[in-house]
Amino acid sequence: MIRYTLFLILVLLSILEMQAQSLLTESEAVKIGLENNYAIRLQRSDLQIAENNNTLGNAGFLPQLSVDAGQSYSITDSKQEFLTGQVNDRQGAKADAFSAAAQLNWTLFDGLQMFTRADMLATMEQQGELELLLTVENNVFDILATYYSLVQMTKQKEVILKTLEVDQERVQLAAQMLDIGAGSRLELLQAEVDRNADSALLLGINNELIQLKTSLNNLLGREPGISFVVSDSFAINPALSKSLLQEKMLTQNTSLLLSTRDIKLAELSLKSIKGRKAPSLDFNLGYTFNDQNSEAGFLKTSRTNGLTYGVSARMNLFDGLNLRRETQNAKIQLESSKLNLEALENEMKASLHQQFESYRNKLQLLNMETHNVLAARENLIIATERFRLGDLSGLEFREAQRNYISAESRLLSARLQVKLSETNLLQLAGELVLN
Repeated sequence: MIRYTLFLILVLLSILEMQAQSLLTESEAVKIGLENNYAIRLQRSDLQIAENNNTLGNAGFLPQLSVDAGQSYSITDSKQEFLTGQVNDRQGAKADAFSAAAQLNWTLFDGLQMFTRADMLATMEQQGELELLLTVENNVFDILATYYSLVQMTKQKEVILKTLEVDQERVQLAAQMLDIGAGSRLELLQAEVDRNADSALLLGINNELIQLKTSLNNLLGREPGISFVVSDSFAINPALSKSLLQEKMLTQNTSLLLSTRDIKLAELSLKSIKGRKAPSLDFNLGYTFNDQNSEAGFLKTSRTNGLTYGVSARMNLFDGLNLRRETQNAKIQLESSKLNLEALENEMKASLHQQFESYRNKLQLLNMETHNVLAARENLIIATERFRLGDLSGLEFREAQRNYISAESRLLSARLQVKLSETNLLQLAGELVLN
C-alpha cells in the first residue's frame, strides 16, 4: 500500500508540474534570447563602438581647432646699470603676463588617405554588424537545440508516464490474481520490480529536464530557476534543397561575408599605404593675444594681437625603404585574405554536403522508426489485452513494453536529430535568423 501511494504521488506530481508551468514557445524563446543573452549584448556594445568610430572627424575630413590661454605673475629684485650712468634698482618689482591663442589646422590633401580611412571605418562597422549576426546565429542555434531537446525529453517523459500507468495496472492485476489463488508471488514481485525500474527512469528523465531547463534559462539570460514548459512538438521540413541551400550559403553565410570584409580591409590597407607616397597639403589659421605688465625693465606694458595663416606641404622622399616593405607585406596580407576566403568557401561546401547527406539519411531513419513505433504500439495493445485475459506471462508482457519504450525513444531521438540537422543547414545557408 505504501509503495502504491508513493507511486501515485510521483505520477501526480509529474502531471501537476507540467500543468502548472507557463508555456514557452519556440519563437518566444528566441525572442527572449535575442534581448537578454549576455554574449549578444556584449557584441552589441562592440558594434556601438564601431558605429561611434565611423565619423568624418575620425577619418580626417574635419579641421582641428585648439585654444590656449595662460596667466602668469612674478616678483623680482633687479638692479640695472646703463652706459649712461643711470642705475635702475628695484626691489620686489611685480610683473604679470596674459597670453591666449587659437589655432586651426586643416588637412586639405593627404593622397586621398582620408577617403580610404572613411571606407575602412565603414567596413569595420559592417564587420561589427556581421560579428553580431554571427553571435546571434550561434546563440539562436544553441537556444533551438536546447529547446528541441527539451521537447524530445518531455515527450519521452509522457511515454514513461503512460508506461507507469500500465505498470500499476499490472501490479494490481498480479495482486488480485494472487489473492484468488490464480497467480504467484513471483509474478507480483516481478511486476513491482518493473514498475520501480520505470519509476527510476522517470526520475532520471526529470533530472535531465531540470538540467536542460537550466541551460535554456542561461542561454535566455534568465534566472536558472524560472519554471516553464515547452511545446509538445516541433515541425520538420522534409523538402530542403541542397542546390538552393548552397546558392544561399555562398551569398548569405555570415562567416563567408566576414571573410570578404577581411579582403576589403586588406585592400584598403594597401591603398592607404600607397597614398602615403603622395604629398600632403595643410592649411593653418591662428590668432594670438599677449598682454604684459612689469614694474621693472624697458617696457612698462606691452600688448600684441593678430592673425597668422598659411599653408604647408610635405612629401616623404626616403624613409629607409620602410614604405616599400609595408607595401609588400600589405600585398601578401591581401593574397592571404583571398586564399582564406577560398579555403573557407571550400570548407563550407564540404560541410554542407556532409550535413545534407546526414539530413537525408536521418529522414529515412525517421520514416523507418515511425513505422516501428506503430508496430510496437499495436503489439503492446495486443499484449496488454492478452495479459489482462491471463493469456500472456508477465515476462512476455514486459518484453512488449520494452520494445515499445525503445521504439518511442528511437523515434523521438530520430526526430531530434533530423531537426538539429535541418537547423544546422539553415545556419550554413544564412537562413537561421530569417526563419
